[in-house]
Order: sequence, then structure tokens, then C-alpha cells
Amino acid sequence: MSRSAPFRCWHCGDVIPEDISLLRREETCTACGADLKVCKSCTFYNTSVSDACEEPIAGLVTNKERANFCDYFTFSAKAYRGTASLPSPERDALAALFGDDLPAPENVVEESSRSELDKLFGLDDDGDG
Repeated sequence: MSRSAPFRCWHCGDVIPEDISLLRREETCTACGADLKVCKSCTFYNTSVSDACEEPIAGLVTNKERANFCDYFTFSAKAYRGTASLPSPERDALAALFGDDLPAPENVVEESSRSELDKLFGLDDDGDG
């Protein structure tokens, strides 16, 4: 049975092989190692509703990125949302204020996260403490 759209890892976007039709709890992405049977991969996942789940009788799952035992799980072909970036008008307005050399949004998060970790553990700039 062929899928209408390929299933993709919710975390990295790698295509999930077609021979995986029913996910076991232990299934992981071969590219990034992320758990696949997670709320973020489910058709019922919706952050705008209570508990981020549209299934009214599903049990509460607190970590939406870890494998779980939900019996209502249905793999979504729209699970991978890609990296978020600013729409063009907003990015253009920021460029007008701060110059054209804006870092990519994912780099900003990565750099600031690394900086915060270095501060927390007292590491210097080259990371050798």
C-alpha cells in the first residue's frame, strides 16, 4: 500500500521508509535517532488545543518529543515542519534597522544556547575550560 505523501521524521525531515506502516514505540529515525512514535508525529497533535492533542480521550503525555504508549497515535505526513524563518517583510524591516547581515534564525538559537551552556559550566571561549 503506497502513501499519498511520504512520512518524514518530525525532527530532521528524513523520509521514513515505506515498509514502516505501524510504528512500534521503539522505532527511531535512522538519520537523527529521534523517537518516531511521539506526539509531534501524530495527526492529533495540535498546540492550539488543550494538552496539544485533538483526541478527546487520549491520556496526557507531558513530553511530546519522546516515545509513548498512546493507543490513538496515527502517523502524520505533515509532522515535519522544517526550520522556522521570518517572513520576508519582517526580515526586511529588521535588516533596515540592524543592517543586511542578519544571522539565520537557527544559528542565533544555537549560538546563544552554546553561550549559555559555556557560562553555566564556566568554560572559556574555546570550550576547554
